[in-house]
This record gives sequence, structure tokens and C-alpha cells, in this order.
Amino acid sequence: MIVLAAILAAAASASPSPAPDDGILGTWRGTSTCVDRQRHPACKDEVVIYGFRRKAGEEGVVTLNADKIVEGQVVPMYELDCRWDAGRRAWMSEFRNERVHILWSFMVRGDAIEGTLVDLPDGSLVRNVAVKRQ
Repeated sequence: MIVLAAILAAAASASPSPAPDDGILGTWRGTSTCVDRQRHPACKDEVVIYGFRRKAGEEGVVTLNADKIVEGQVVPMYELDCRWDAGRRAWMSEFRNERVHILWSFMVRGDAIEGTLVDLPDGSLVRNVAVKRQ
């Protein structure tokens, strides 16, 4: 009996684990809230809908389509690619233009995602995201 239990445990641990993107794929709804309005006065709290899908042809990359709800209507915001960071166990997306340099981070926790938006290079927290699978 003990040998059988050991064989079953070894077989379970030897089976391949799902790709990291399996947990994040789908539609999520929740909030994106501002953390420091003194530093970021234009920031507004939002009810958001996030749709994550695999990026064709790129292993370990998912595309996020982000929408917000304004007066009951779905308003598109942006689309960005997130790359799996095994060390952080999070999906990361760095964005830079002439005005901003930011880093999004999303951690899947079962049927919830916890996310952050930080300003770079100083690393100050701008937003917290809390969404649940729909």
C-alpha cells in the first residue's frame, strides 16, 4: 500500500504542468484603483473588464484587452502584451513613450488576479488592480 502511494505521488509530480498562460486566459472584471492622487492627480478609479488571450506565435506571451465601464457603457482603453516572468511568478508589461515609463504586473490567484501599475524608474505605486474571473 505504501509503495502504491509512492508510485502515484511520483506519477502525479512527473506529469507536465499546464502552460503558465492557462490560468490567466479569459475574461475578468473588477476594479483598478488609484493609490496616490497627490502624485497622480489625473488618476481615476475604474471598473474594468480585462480579456486575456494567447499571443499567436509567441510562447509565454498573452495579450490584454482592457476596457472600462463608464455610465454603464463598455469603453475600450488599451491593448498590451504581457510576458511571463517565472522569477516573479507574474505577467509583466513594460510601456514607455515620451510622457510615461510604466510597468504593469499581474499575479493569478485561482479565480482572481491581483495587479499593480508602477511608475518607472522610481517604482512608485500608481494603481492596484483586483479582478475576478467571469
